[in-house]
Amino acid sequence: MEIAFQPDGKRVQVDKGTTIMEAAVIAGIPLETVCGGKGICGKCKVKLIKGDSLGGAAKGGLVLACQTKIISDAVIEVPAGTRLLEQKILVGGVEKKIPLNPNVHKVYLKLAKPSLSDQKSDLSRVTCALERKGIVLGNVSLDFIRQLPIKLRNSDFKVTVILIGNDLVGVEEGDTTDKKYGISFDIGTTTVVGYLVDLNTGKEVAVASRMNPQVVYGDDVVSRIDFAKTDEGLMELNDKIIQAVNEIIDEVSVCIENIYEVSIVGNTCMLHLFLNITPTSLALSPYVSVLKDPVNIKASELGIKVNKKANIHVLPTIAGFVGADTIGVLLASQLYEGDDIRLAIDIGTNVEIALGSKEKIIACSAAAGPAFEGANIRHGMRAASGAIYRVVISDGVVYGKTIDNDTARGITGSGLVDAVAEMLKNRIISNSGKISDDPEMHTLYGDRLTHEGGEAAFLLARGVTVTQGDIRELQLAKGAIYAGINILMKDLGICDIKEILLAGAFGTSLPKENAQVIGLIPDIPLDRVKDIGNAAGAGSKMALISKNERLKAELLSKKVEYVELSGRKDFQDEFMDAMFFPHSNLDYFPHVAKLIQPTSFR
Repeated sequence: MEIAFQPDGKRVQVDKGTTIMEAAVIAGIPLETVCGGKGICGKCKVKLIKGDSLGGAAKGGLVLACQTKIISDAVIEVPAGTRLLEQKILVGGVEKKIPLNPNVHKVYLKLAKPSLSDQKSDLSRVTCALERKGIVLGNVSLDFIRQLPIKLRNSDFKVTVILIGNDLVGVEEGDTTDKKYGISFDIGTTTVVGYLVDLNTGKEVAVASRMNPQVVYGDDVVSRIDFAKTDEGLMELNDKIIQAVNEIIDEVSVCIENIYEVSIVGNTCMLHLFLNITPTSLALSPYVSVLKDPVNIKASELGIKVNKKANIHVLPTIAGFVGADTIGVLLASQLYEGDDIRLAIDIGTNVEIALGSKEKIIACSAAAGPAFEGANIRHGMRAASGAIYRVVISDGVVYGKTIDNDTARGITGSGLVDAVAEMLKNRIISNSGKISDDPEMHTLYGDRLTHEGGEAAFLLARGVTVTQGDIRELQLAKGAIYAGINILMKDLGICDIKEILLAGAFGTSLPKENAQVIGLIPDIPLDRVKDIGNAAGAGSKMALISKNERLKAELLSKKVEYVELSGRKDFQDEFMDAMFFPHSNLDYFPHVAKLIQPTSFR
């Protein structure tokens, strides 16, 4: 059968019974599919202009692409709101200067030619020269030995040898010591970022990023784990992430033969999928991973398009849902140094929290759900053009700022935090989260206090509202995060935090004061709340340029104590208290209480 997608004009041939979502993937038209194709998020609505189908009916003459099977030639119209737009991706992170000590070394050798009086073997000639330079050798690869005689004689016995760790892995003709690169990756659930680094200087040469192509199979790790239950599903997800990594390598514009090492961070599930290891155990109690220690593997074994002798170094994890990305955050933020208690929160599709100092660090993962990525929010969307990301409400007037100053078409997670906080400060909602039905509020805001989909709503811009259901989703997300923070504070026996470090794309874009107003982060002076950007990516880069940082990563993996919230009897109580705005106990939020005191809680 032939499926035509409009207005793109793309046509694909598919088998009878193929879903519209599957056909769209083949056509290269990514659609929003927050729920991973389960038919519950309602984000993948398309219009069946022509053709016959089974299932997937939605309102307004639309169908759900993930649930609709095509049984004849068809023409499909894909609305703008259904398309997976390119997200604004955060690539920068806090930078810490560290001594250069890479795992890759290139040594130029001018060797004496063999003669009747000097009949050392080719390999002995090289190893003796290296020993004279004080280099202690480990293994010598068979590929190195096979290349050696040809390379030596082609270059008049002037060669550059390549060592990864202490192992001899390659030989190149002439002096190529100036060409030594590595690339570090942060593989997120939603985005992938790669940093090309000159290993002779430790400086970043180029950076490239893109959406994680696995998003078409679901926005969250649970959806990915579910899809990877079969060998075919696992292979498909692995193929997608390897493809994304290779595309980024192509984009950084350097000869791939000169890239000798790759470092990888990501959450535990993403690392399993990258290594083509089933992540099924992560979804089953007690939620353990297949691996925890660092992994070193040849690029050729994974299909990564760098020098085939290159080493892929995957940083260690902490627990099933606190992965190598958290290790990266700890490296970049130096949370493990100093006497002061500091809190690091990496808010992305998954939320990881670490608290401590040089004495002790504890960490947990908060099941906040995908609300901060726009999932389960009626008009929620990622940080793409037209997304409302800032909201101010003053004297009955609503101001909204959109990305690229484009026409409002949805709202980001940070925009939702802003909107709800402003609604709280202006008495549009109570501290329980209920949208006001007070006549005074209706007089002040008029038609902005409306209904949508059978529930109360507040109009931010034409076609974009915050509904009662959206507020409940935000309460669930922020409640889980703050409950996790409170439990870590109690376990550590502390009541004050010196500094809060916000990592990740959402954390960096988070409006700090309004995040405190809704009770997402503790109420400390705002000058002690700092953005550290893509700290996970920065940590991956540090591990690329320094073996010392890799050792620290291994030590942190063992040192950090993981707290499993789902097994805590006190978590539910903390969670219920944290569902209020900002909290059921305003003693936790003395500054916020002053901001919202004039509003009578109902």
